[in-house]
Amino acid sequence: MSLTISQKIIAAKCGRDQVTPGEIVHVEPDLVMLYDWPGFDGLMKNINIDPDRVALNIDHYFSPPNEQIAKLHRNFRSTVKKFGIKKFYDVGKTGIGFQLYAEEGLILPGTFVAHADPHVSTLGAFGAYCLGIGSDVISIFLTGKAWIKVPETIRINIHGSFGRHVTSRDLFEKIVADIGPDGAQGKVIEFSGPGLAGMSMESRMVLCNSVQYLSAETAIIPPDEITRAYLSGKTKEPWQEVLGDEDASYSEVLDYDLSTLEPMVVTPPDVFYIKTVQEVAGTKIDQAIIGTCAGGRMEDLRIAAAILKDHPVAPGVRFMITPITPAIMADASREGLIEIFVKAGALVGPPSCGTCYGGLAQMLPGEVCISTGTMNVPGRLGSTEADIYMANPAVVTASAVCGKITDPRSL
Repeated sequence: MSLTISQKIIAAKCGRDQVTPGEIVHVEPDLVMLYDWPGFDGLMKNINIDPDRVALNIDHYFSPPNEQIAKLHRNFRSTVKKFGIKKFYDVGKTGIGFQLYAEEGLILPGTFVAHADPHVSTLGAFGAYCLGIGSDVISIFLTGKAWIKVPETIRINIHGSFGRHVTSRDLFEKIVADIGPDGAQGKVIEFSGPGLAGMSMESRMVLCNSVQYLSAETAIIPPDEITRAYLSGKTKEPWQEVLGDEDASYSEVLDYDLSTLEPMVVTPPDVFYIKTVQEVAGTKIDQAIIGTCAGGRMEDLRIAAAILKDHPVAPGVRFMITPITPAIMADASREGLIEIFVKAGALVGPPSCGTCYGGLAQMLPGEVCISTGTMNVPGRLGSTEADIYMANPAVVTASAVCGKITDPRSL
């Protein structure tokens, strides 16, 4: 039986030669991760797995805003000490985990990674099977294994190259608009094709970031030279690259030509209302954000700086930029990007998830924000009567300097 890359990884992690879509199997993850969200500390009362297979980081609350969160952080530190967990990234040494773990060389091709949060699909860009399983993560801590249903795979072949101010985020939004919120229900999305050769690891991570909005289990990209180049120097651990069989069976095969895409904007009230930037151009904004696990990487910051170098932030607009990790912030500083942001009137914030879930950048009723975030449901950034639009970093920055949603190609 021929297998996809995902099926091969799953089979290997449950000690079998092959698996069949639809069957239930118990797999042994190579790495299980958690971040600092209230209640997650309670999932680690007992750990019966190798502590070297556990990674914890503080990325939602870069500084405890209250006593409850301070206790959460203390519980994490106590757990780390009690069980001898070495892969722990505390305040000042952390950033958003879905980037941090890649920088640390913890995500390797052919591995199985589990997290409570489905945005762990971001790391499928490395040819790893990365699954968000919610509170079921406790079963891994207690037994060392997790049960999963072997998924079918949708293959999306990518061709061509992006036009000016179009990014992998626009490709993803176009896919959501095309196949809808249940278009990949219970399946894996495998991105492939010659168009990937022109996409960096950062771009690939953004592409894989939010496939749960298609009801997909996760996303994965076969490893290649770009993957190897990124990992070079980041790890001394060996890895086994896994590729799908040429005659593997897919539930559906789709093709996308990158050259035909244009900047897209996700509009209120949720992630399924997607339009082209031209359809919403002119909408007045009060706030703009570059950050979250879908933004704030070097590519995003360079795009923003290229625009802000010649255009200051518009009066009345609050523009917050949060580099995704301390390493990215340091790189941005060395390149002079931070100085450009500050001179243009943007606020540079700490590496954190705060601008996504509402820990930072709260809004009042009637206000409008445009962000590189991952979710725009009412109340995500404060008032339920505030509106959140989401777009690529070029659209966000162009909008910040014009005071209204703007097609960056017009600047």
